[in-house]
Amino acid sequence: MTTRILGVVQLDQGRLAGDLAVLAKSTFSSEYSDFACGRWEFCMLRNQSGKQEEQRVVVHKTPAVATPLGQSLPYLNELLENHFDRDSIRYARIIRISENACIIPHRDYLELGGKFVRVHLVLDTNEKCANTEENNIFHMGRGEIWFLDASLTHSAGCFSATPRSHLVVDIEGTRSLDEVAQNVKLSSAINPQVDTRKEWTNKALESILGFSEIISEANYREIVAILAKLHFFHKVHCGDMYGWLKEICRRRGDPALIEKANSLERFYLIDRAAGEVMTY
Repeated sequence: MTTRILGVVQLDQGRLAGDLAVLAKSTFSSEYSDFACGRWEFCMLRNQSGKQEEQRVVVHKTPAVATPLGQSLPYLNELLENHFDRDSIRYARIIRISENACIIPHRDYLELGGKFVRVHLVLDTNEKCANTEENNIFHMGRGEIWFLDASLTHSAGCFSATPRSHLVVDIEGTRSLDEVAQNVKLSSAINPQVDTRKEWTNKALESILGFSEIISEANYREIVAILAKLHFFHKVHCGDMYGWLKEICRRRGDPALIEKANSLERFYLIDRAAGEVMTY
């Protein structure tokens, strides 16, 4: 697995709670909601212009500027300043995933013509939250800083009543991973997570392919959400959902649904244009 932990930060829970209270009253963006199955949202703390309304991520070469919301969060600003090189930060966001929601398996940077070094600093989480990368599943613990290889097929989910909140920082893409996280504790004592997911069986496969009997324009999005979540609970590649979806639509024999399935896979895994939005 390319993704890996870079270090651990000892969070000041009292000061963090103060900033999280401010965020709880803040407006989160629905930009990129087409990547969500359920409630996935973010708010921008630093970006290219410093304007709160700048929500789309683009590749640029200048140090990120704090937004008005970012300026109002003293402890999170301190974390950014103490644990990352200010001049290398291009974006900083709070990303929040709520109950029974996930991000549809996808690859980042397809529309950007470049990429970042993307890292997560975990602010609030619980044992029912997980990230996935291809065939692998892992849990990011509170205070841990992780490099996420977002160019690979990946997802994240929260299956508890308590939302998961991460500080996600995009670093200049030329930076070495060894230079990214600063003033952190080494993570060698952290034990690797045991994969407790169920084995995938032919019976399970045939059961989901049975959606071909009922799939329609009216329930297409709900079926996509079910397929997107299965890899959190079964030992399968997170991108397998697209093959399942295409086969379901093929068995249904509806040309419009077949085209929707092909477009979905293209957008999330293969190619998408700058500013393109997927509606399904």
